[in-house]
Amino acid sequence: MQISLFLSAFRTIILILRVILKMKLKRFFIATLFLLLAQMLVARQQDTVQRKKTKVHIENYDKMTYSKSMGDMQRLIGNVRIRHDSTFFFCDSAYFFEKTNSFNAYQNVHIVVNDSVEIFSDLLHYDGNTRFAEFYYNVRLMDDSTTLYTEYLTYDRNMHLAAYPNNATTMRGNKTLTSRIGIYRDRIKEFSFFEKVEVLSPKYQMYTDTLFYNTQIEKMWFDGPTTIINKENILEGKHGYYLVEEDFVFLDQRPFMHNETQQMRSDSILYDRNLGVAKAYSQVDMIDTSYKVVMRGHYMEMWENRGFSFATDSAYAVYYDKDSLFIHGDTLFMHFDKEKEEAEKLIARRNVRFYKSDMQGKCDTLTYLMADSTIRMRVNPILWAEDSQLSGTDIDIKTNGKSIDWVLQRGNAFIIAQDTIEGFNQIKGQDITSRFRDGNIHRVNVDGEAAETLYWIREDDGALIGIDISKSASMIIEMKGNSISIIKGYKDISETMYPESDLKENERKLQGFQWHDEARPKDKDDIFRRIEAEMPQATVEAEPSETPTEKPDERQYEQPKRHRERKKLE
Repeated sequence: MQISLFLSAFRTIILILRVILKMKLKRFFIATLFLLLAQMLVARQQDTVQRKKTKVHIENYDKMTYSKSMGDMQRLIGNVRIRHDSTFFFCDSAYFFEKTNSFNAYQNVHIVVNDSVEIFSDLLHYDGNTRFAEFYYNVRLMDDSTTLYTEYLTYDRNMHLAAYPNNATTMRGNKTLTSRIGIYRDRIKEFSFFEKVEVLSPKYQMYTDTLFYNTQIEKMWFDGPTTIINKENILEGKHGYYLVEEDFVFLDQRPFMHNETQQMRSDSILYDRNLGVAKAYSQVDMIDTSYKVVMRGHYMEMWENRGFSFATDSAYAVYYDKDSLFIHGDTLFMHFDKEKEEAEKLIARRNVRFYKSDMQGKCDTLTYLMADSTIRMRVNPILWAEDSQLSGTDIDIKTNGKSIDWVLQRGNAFIIAQDTIEGFNQIKGQDITSRFRDGNIHRVNVDGEAAETLYWIREDDGALIGIDISKSASMIIEMKGNSISIIKGYKDISETMYPESDLKENERKLQGFQWHDEARPKDKDDIFRRIEAEMPQATVEAEPSETPTEKPDERQYEQPKRHRERKKLE
């Protein structure tokens, strides 16, 4: 009895060691597995010792022969049925060893383990004392709608544990699971698959080193490098679980989710394939390689079916290039084309600030359109470009991918630039369109029946000539560097040159003047600084129906009543 127990325990230990060595399991998982398996082994041996020894019974055969020379062996031929306790064995022929309470079964071997589990093979060795069975060749284990195929399988009736050491295929519904090594515990309906594990189904494919699959609750756990592939994307992670019926995946330990143009990486990801929703937590990066956009935050959701993603909690986006654009807002939304899997626009909401080497800005709502590199700023927007501050009710910016092309300020538009020594040069109007060259304003159109300029005129050595204040219905202003070169006024024109002493301090600023240099982001990290005093209470919605502002055409003025042109003083 003790020898049989030892041999059975030895076989189990060898199988466990083989699993562990091939899996190359690490750290805590190895220790945990050893402990669990050791406890199972001890429990099995104690159960076997305490269990009352029962005889194997021969219940049916067509023919029997007896051989004492082979250890009181009985050869059974034809329609063999053997019973041990409540388990039945069927085969074409068998050798029964009464002294050792064991038998070998041959051809069409069939064992009915319980109401749901059956095992088939070509050859079986069964030890009635240890209740341990070994199946060889064309082995098939069936449990409800699950079928396992292999060439060698052991089954421990005490532990209700089936194991295979070298390749098996398991079929369940429309899924096919393969692995080099595996264990099945029929009492809890749970498989353990190890080494080169593959799961194939019409919906997805999964590749991993370690997979635990409970068919009763339809849940899979995986440990180690894992890849899940479906039509929409590819998920890669090192640890997590998959709910089969719900088509729901959880991954942690810096998982990676990607398709041809988009990538998402974070500390953990929840993905509901039925809803097409992915939720990512902590240090989330989402990259759109088609338009070179990175969106980051500590919480992010991606809605595939609705074609958008959003990020919160220290969220910011980077349009990366040689001179990257950094955008921060309380919440960032990325809308993308579901068919092309390409980003269409980025929307930032509340406390928006952005930084680029040649321009910086703040507003409450910002929309960046990828197709034509247009930026729309809404609710108290301010744009800084080189030495100029531009503000208005709304601001649209068109870039050529590298630098500013033009800026359109609508409603209470203001351009302010610090004079080289003191004071501020100012342009004011209802609407202002500014064209840029090499990062500087070179032409300004002021429209809206009330155009104004205030300009400090100086000699080449910096000596002040005077402060010029001009008004007209509209203006065209030519710039060189940061200086006004030519002003063309149209309708209701007035101009006055004042000595500095004739203008009081409050008269040196046009009505509505506000200088916000303290709010200007100084670098890419400064976009997170909050300017609470300037944040508006109201917000605007960026409607999907909004279209990008078209590039403004050169205004075609009728012949003005009076034309004035002033060249920069020599």
